[in-house]
Amino acid sequence: MKKTILIFFLILSTVGFGQCVDGNCENGVGTYLWDDGSVSNGSWKDGNLNGIVQEISYDKEGYLIGSFDGQMIMGVENGWGIETLYDNGILLGTYVGNWRDGDYNGWGIWIEPDGYTEKGIYRNGELID
Repeated sequence: MKKTILIFFLILSTVGFGQCVDGNCENGVGTYLWDDGSVSNGSWKDGNLNGIVQEISYDKEGYLIGSFDGQMIMGVENGWGIETLYDNGILLGTYVGNWRDGDYNGWGIWIEPDGYTEKGIYRNGELID
């Protein structure tokens, strides 16, 4: 019986769970590999990204959906950052600018692959001026 339980936990530990692969992803600096292949790297506090971070995100099919380089407070984008978004691996555009509570807030610029840009003041993710 003990052998069966041990085998179950060994199999369970390799399937469907992310893990810290380098450093300290609880309170320190580390790299976390999520079960979908996404990667979070940077400073951590109480298990949340906190400080200067980098993230690369994939969807369930393995397509790149986005990357973020910038500042976070307790896992939420706050401060200066760069986000690049994709749809099924196809580049949609890049935002460079200020963030607050996970949205574009403050001065920023949105750049599309064809060179089209929107720059100015953003509030709650929308260009207002």
